[in-house]
Amino acid sequence: MKTYQRGAVFTTVAFLLPLIMIFTGLVVDFGNLYIHHSRLQNAADSAAVAGGYAYVGSEDTPDNHPYTNDAADEYTRKNHPKADELDYLYQVREAETKYTYFKVTLWENVPLYFLRYLPFIDNEVEISAVGCVRFRRGSSSADDNGSGIFDNLFTMGNNFGSVNSIQNPDNYNIYQYKNNCSTYDGDMVYTSKSNYENGKDNIYLRGAAFGEDGNSSITVNQAKNRDLLNPVQYDGTIDITKYYHNAVEKMLASESTYKITDQNQQNASSYSLSSLSDQGVDVIYYNIPNLNFNLTEAISGSSDDPLYIICDNINNFNTSANMLNGRPIILIYLGSGSIWINCNGGTFTGDIYAPFGSVNVNDNRFIFYGSVAAGQNIQLQSQGYYIQTNYIGSSPEDGKSEIRLVDSNETQWE
Repeated sequence: MKTYQRGAVFTTVAFLLPLIMIFTGLVVDFGNLYIHHSRLQNAADSAAVAGGYAYVGSEDTPDNHPYTNDAADEYTRKNHPKADELDYLYQVREAETKYTYFKVTLWENVPLYFLRYLPFIDNEVEISAVGCVRFRRGSSSADDNGSGIFDNLFTMGNNFGSVNSIQNPDNYNIYQYKNNCSTYDGDMVYTSKSNYENGKDNIYLRGAAFGEDGNSSITVNQAKNRDLLNPVQYDGTIDITKYYHNAVEKMLASESTYKITDQNQQNASSYSLSSLSDQGVDVIYYNIPNLNFNLTEAISGSSDDPLYIICDNINNFNTSANMLNGRPIILIYLGSGSIWINCNGGTFTGDIYAPFGSVNVNDNRFIFYGSVAAGQNIQLQSQGYYIQTNYIGSSPEDGKSEIRLVDSNETQWE
């Protein structure tokens, strides 16, 4: 006996047809949104880069940047066929790290073709894209004297380690608190490919992960989702010794460098350094063994005028000073061993350079504004808050500037 089920087929088709239409609508509309967003992001990135170059080549300021805006407009039009229909916002911000940021935000209304017929769905949806660059006039990682390495927070020839980079490194759902780990704001660059491969998966948190007041808590997984991690990078073109050969050797040979060879002066203090600073000394060379520094207060002088200290041998550099209102220190260690920086609270301003050796920091809850470059290893022993600042800089007359696309979360925007 035959059984006919034609009615069941029609019922099934009638039931599935709306689902098929919804699925088709999702594919078409979300595919269309993806294409529009990709095009909008490309326009925002291009506009940000063009605006950055216009800023460094003009007299624009954060409150008045017409050349920057004009360049951003031009490149938005070049890269988006409906530029006249976009909403936009251009922002310039100077950060505490002496970088300047230019951010481009673009908005576009994209029509929906299928989903518009569903309840509570509008005929179009607004999408946005953000492009952000950071730059500094007269600075370049390819600077002839090699000072571009100080545009990074950390530059290391071999290994980098931080004892308290995060709490509970085996569980990314544990809440992190700023008073229990270190924070890192700036590029962390390996010059060794193999050591980069070994260290690239380590987790480092930006200061912004803990909010403006530093009292917020966050898990590593949350920080990942919010782009608040600071990943390490690799650059095999960097020669850490270039600054030594092109700049430090000239300081050592200069008659204006204050040279100390008396072994009775193995202990340097805030007072002795301020005394030399008051005499107009800018570069000090200690050619004595077993040198010790003890800084309890800032060195007298302008915060825009660093004091260079060059050492062949050094036991310890101890500081608990708040150096924000004094001269930054460019500490240059020429040995092949390790230099120890012992910081008990306070705020350090300056750059640390060990072209042939290693840098170890006992960072007991102190704030570090500067950069560290070491031909060998960099090891952070405890806890510190690191914010990249280049106090060495480079000549503004060379016309070179670094323009780099970055995450807009790198700095705080109103």
